[in-house]
Amino acid sequence: MGSYGAGFIFGPVIGGFLYDGWGFAMPFILSAVMASLALIATIILVPETHTQEVRQREKLLQRRETDLAGGQQVSFWDSLPRPLHIFGMLLLIDFVMVFAFAFVEPQMIFYFYEQLSWSTIQFGVVVGVYGSALVIGQFGLGKLSDRFARKPVIILGIVLGAVFYIGLAIITNYALILIVALISGIGEALVMPALSASYLDITPEQHSSRVLGFKESAASLGGVLGPLLVVGISALTTPQGIFMIAFLVTITTAAIALVVLRAPRESPEEHPEVAWELSRSRSMTAQASYRGIATNATIARRTNTGI
Repeated sequence: MGSYGAGFIFGPVIGGFLYDGWGFAMPFILSAVMASLALIATIILVPETHTQEVRQREKLLQRRETDLAGGQQVSFWDSLPRPLHIFGMLLLIDFVMVFAFAFVEPQMIFYFYEQLSWSTIQFGVVVGVYGSALVIGQFGLGKLSDRFARKPVIILGIVLGAVFYIGLAIITNYALILIVALISGIGEALVMPALSASYLDITPEQHSSRVLGFKESAASLGGVLGPLLVVGISALTTPQGIFMIAFLVTITTAAIALVVLRAPRESPEEHPEVAWELSRSRSMTAQASYRGIATNATIARRTNTGI
């Protein structure tokens, strides 16, 4: 996410420079070239993290689940994270965070250029400030949910992110909008790491890829529905109305999260230190049992042989 934020910083600046110097085509050409280079670099340089050892371990875990289920294959429903309402809430947050921005973005561009009479440089600076806050926030604040708790960090991040939409609705001063973009970027930096960590908190390791796929699908759905919905609503309201709708949707999501989200209940074995202690105790118990069996066998053999 920090790299994603860096793209927010440099992308608009470089794109605006290319557009001013060489027209519309050049930003697209450079984007295509960079994407091709990224593909080549990925093929050559990125190591395989899902190694044969990892795949074998996951197969063993799945086999264990099947054995515990009486030989039946673990169903799709049973592979979903528990509790389900927490999982659903996380998906809703992912959806809304992307939906709200995608919902205002088409209207926001025209609003900036036509009603506020901004230049491309001014727009680029706003996006750059947002991206800078996102990058710095990811690196500096990404561990807050580990230090404190997931829920308050997520809710605070959603609320700070919503400041951007209410700011667009009531503020026209450029300097103040820069401050709003800064606050919103920090909010996004708080939400995303804590949200991803929350998924992993409730997801068994062998199902993590599937669950992260659900997460990205929810976000992608928000990116699709946002622009589609604004097409119809923009004819019925003003740009400020669009921004207020996004604000209300985001704040409502924060309120629902405040009620629904809670820390997952950890069984004693899920805590590393407790799990280690239990493992050691079990090992000692097993050793004691083994010694007892061996002793009894020796006594029985001596009795039978008269020794």
